[in-house]
Amino acid sequence: MQDQDTIAAISTPPGTGAIAIVRISGPLSMQILEKIFSSSPESIKPINWESRSHEAIHGYIWDPANGELVDDVVAITYRGPVTYTGEDIVEINCHGSPLLTREILDLLLRLGARLSERGEFTKRAFLSGRMDLTQAEAVLDLIQARTTRQSRMAVNVLKGQLGQRIKEIRGTLMELLARLVAGIDFPEEVGELPLDDIAPIVDKAKADLERLRKTARSGRFLRDGLRLSIVGRPNAGKSSLLNQFLAFERAIVTEVPGTTRDSIEEPFDINGIPVILIDTAGVRITEDRVEKIGIERTGRAIDESDLVLLVCDLTEHWGPEEEEVLKLLNGQPYIEVWNKHDINESGNGTGRTDEDQVPDNRIDMTKISAKTGIGLDDLKNKIESFVIQDSKSMMTEAGGTLNQRQDELCLRAASALDDLKVSVDNGMPEDCLATDLKTAIHCLSEACGDEITEELITEVFSRFCIGK
Repeated sequence: MQDQDTIAAISTPPGTGAIAIVRISGPLSMQILEKIFSSSPESIKPINWESRSHEAIHGYIWDPANGELVDDVVAITYRGPVTYTGEDIVEINCHGSPLLTREILDLLLRLGARLSERGEFTKRAFLSGRMDLTQAEAVLDLIQARTTRQSRMAVNVLKGQLGQRIKEIRGTLMELLARLVAGIDFPEEVGELPLDDIAPIVDKAKADLERLRKTARSGRFLRDGLRLSIVGRPNAGKSSLLNQFLAFERAIVTEVPGTTRDSIEEPFDINGIPVILIDTAGVRITEDRVEKIGIERTGRAIDESDLVLLVCDLTEHWGPEEEEVLKLLNGQPYIEVWNKHDINESGNGTGRTDEDQVPDNRIDMTKISAKTGIGLDDLKNKIESFVIQDSKSMMTEAGGTLNQRQDELCLRAASALDDLKVSVDNGMPEDCLATDLKTAIHCLSEACGDEITEELITEVFSRFCIGK
């Protein structure tokens, strides 16, 4: 699938900056640079390109068509195969004017390079064996990271341990398949594989897959963000909590019930977890048409949320408003947040009186003051615990988290192993057992990129930016 074109692109973000990078990769990289690069500011003078790989050289870019000086730059040469793409690469570090970077890119394209497609540099790294597909996808996660925790997760996967764990499971199944096929093809010389040998191997492989899959849920929240709705009765302190989270006054806070009539969404970072905070209209039993519309929108926000903060008032009892919210939750997981702890620190005579009847979807409870910030760190930790749950040790063991594509393939592999056990129990022929094993192996090979179609490659790398 690897082509021999020389590609070029601007690798830094659009806009003005101190420095920009224009990158070339492919067999003509050095020759193209030689035609436009000079160590002299007076004229184009050939330089010796037998310099060491990964060496930076100061010089000047010239337009050979008209002999005009374009920019004062630093060029870094990387000679394949020990490079990012596995090919010869040149990076031209120029001044960060969009005009200059575009002019240098145009020179490269005129002299034999073509414009890179999205993610083509990383695609070439994958196709040349410099990284597996899990690492390539981690590059995208790293580029798109908005929090430190996201970037750390991506860096861990980029090390290659996650792909290696998938390959280890696949390797075990391939050994089992080899024994099974050998028994089918050479029954007299090798003998049939005892069926009792299959179950322990399959059970261990399936258990290993389940441990990997436990990282996918946390991975989804860390990659895509947690949608977190704040709901409750009017004047319970929902908007105050939003403002406290954001550390600025995003929502209007008054003592007048019903001030918030529509949902407000704001991006936020809780302990390194990207979050979309949603402040909603207060829920109460009312005949007011406008308030009813706001409550309907609250219900839709809840349906689209991953977790809900049910804000209750410590100066009031649990009442029909909270029961109405529970109906809107419809089983969605929630944390019960009792606000105004600064007013009623003891909470005596307030709050729930039926702790023994707490719904199963309540995952935790805490007391806070949205006005002073009391208890806010504890609430953040509870939200973090919901996201990570018991997968923290799993993520460390696996070397990262599965993304949605990898998780679906691991699920299909586990399903094929279940089919294999059923086939064994039903005394199916060994070629049927081999078919189930091959299905599981193929899914794991696709997860790490050892077996992959051109369509899937295009889909994965089309999400990248041009220049990476």
